[in-house]
Amino acid sequence: MLNFPTISFPGNCDEAITYYKEVLGADIIEIVYNGNDPTDPNMDKSLPPNFVTYSEVLLFGTPVMMSDGAKKKMSCDNFSFTLSLKTKDEVTSVFNKLADSGEIVEALTSEFGGNLMGCVNDRFGISWTVSIYFE
Repeated sequence: MLNFPTISFPGNCDEAITYYKEVLGADIIEIVYNGNDPTDPNMDKSLPPNFVTYSEVLLFGTPVMMSDGAKKKMSCDNFSFTLSLKTKDEVTSVFNKLADSGEIVEALTSEFGGNLMGCVNDRFGISWTVSIYFE
C-alpha cells in the first residue's frame, strides 16, 4: 500500500508548484493540465486549460500529489507537513522562505536538546513545522 499526501488548491496549483520548486527545491515529476488533450472526452470544458487535474512533485524525496481541487472544497485544519532538516542553517533558510508572504504561527525557537523548531503557514495556507532531524 502506498500513501501520498495530496494538496488541493483553489485554481492556483501551477503557481504553487513553481513556488515549492523555488522555495523547497521540489522536483516536478508530472503535471497534467485540463487542456492537455482537447479530444479527451473527460475534459471539463468549463475549466481553464491551465487547471491542474493531477501533478506529482517530490518534496525532499517524498511524493506529494497536487491539483486544483475537487468540485467541493475539502478542509482539514488539523493537518501539517513536517520538514526535518539536518542543520540550523537549513531550518532557518527554509522557515524564512515559507514565512515570506505567509504567516508565522510559532517563531523559530530552540527546544530541548538544542533542537530548532518553528511553525509557519505559507502563502497558500499550507501549514509547515520545520525542525532539525537528529539521528
